[in-house]
Amino acid sequence: MEEIDIKELLNVLLKKLYIVIIVTIIGAIAGFIYSRYMIDPLYKSTTSFVLSQVTSTKNDVQISEITQNDVTLNQKLVSTYSEIIKSKTIAKQVISKLDLAMSEEEFMSRITVNAKDDTELILISVSNEDPILASDIANCLVEVFREKISEVYKIENLSVIDIAEPSIYPYNIGTFKNTCLFGMIGLVLSCGIIFIIYYFDNTIKKQEDIEELLGVPVIASIALYNEELEAENVYGN
Repeated sequence: MEEIDIKELLNVLLKKLYIVIIVTIIGAIAGFIYSRYMIDPLYKSTTSFVLSQVTSTKNDVQISEITQNDVTLNQKLVSTYSEIIKSKTIAKQVISKLDLAMSEEEFMSRITVNAKDDTELILISVSNEDPILASDIANCLVEVFREKISEVYKIENLSVIDIAEPSIYPYNIGTFKNTCLFGMIGLVLSCGIIFIIYYFDNTIKKQEDIEELLGVPVIASIALYNEELEAENVYGN
């Protein structure tokens, strides 16, 4: 394997520094344009609710008291509730209520449900191109889900903690991050290309290259004759 002269490589990079700078700037500009004009902005709204004490009805009288069984039941219901939220039944009802122009599959793809570990807190996030619609979907989703739970389990144990609000900034666009990322890609790419050209360049550029190639010392050298320059010197004198 050919030995790499680090000092010479650095000199080559310094000579080609303008190429590195230009490619880096082009990459940064490409990242900026990509972020601003080629990505559709998506806004995310999040609502959260917690499973509170179980409230049941007996002889038309609501019974509301916390027991250890209630706590255990709520912990078990967290994962069940998370799956129900993402069900087609819930999706269909929300789409109908808000008159949304999307399929059930598309609706469910925009929904993210997260249950906090070792808690009874559930977070529902909705992404959409319209920030107001995203918050409306999230809040409507909780209400529809509350009705479904009351219908299925005959219990009322859902308390909303945070109501979803429209987001100001899109969550999927990071202009500064993409600009820096594309700029770094341009920097690495330009340096890599220069290194590859240097590594595979086997042309003779100086006396040392001949000595290294032939294994004998150079005892003389002939200067390059420039006919035009010689003519200028002769007639100029």
